[in-house]
Amino acid sequence: MGQQEGNKAAQYEQIGSVLIIMPTKELDHCTAVDVRQEADGQIERGGALHLLFDFSKIRFMDSSGIGVIMGRYKKVIFQGGNIACCGVEPEIDRILTLSGLYRIMPRFENRREALAALGKNKPQGIKA
Repeated sequence: MGQQEGNKAAQYEQIGSVLIIMPTKELDHCTAVDVRQEADGQIERGGALHLLFDFSKIRFMDSSGIGVIMGRYKKVIFQGGNIACCGVEPEIDRILTLSGLYRIMPRFENRREALAALGKNKPQGIKA
C-alpha cells in the first residue's frame, strides 16, 4: 500500500496544464526522493506542462530540495514548460535567493497570480 495522505512529503494538484507541488514537510535529504519520484510520476501520468511549487507549508529546504526543483525544471523545460513558485516565507526566500533559483523560477504572491502567469506561457503551435 502507498503512503497515507498525512504521511506524504508533498501534496499534488493539477489545474489545467499546471501541476502544483506543495511540500508539506521540510524539503531536505529525507523527503527529496519521495517528492522527486511522486512529482515525476504525476508529470508523466497527468501530462503537466508547467510546475508551480507552493512553499506555504514549509520553512526549511536544503540542497536536496534545490536539486528536486532543478531536476523538475529540466524535465518540463524540454517540453516547452516553465516553473514558478508562490507561498514563499522569508526562510525559503533566502535559500532560493542564495541558490540562484529565482533566475529560472519567478516568485508570485499567491497561486492565482502564478497560475495566470503560467497559463500565458503556452508553447507555440498549441492553441488555448
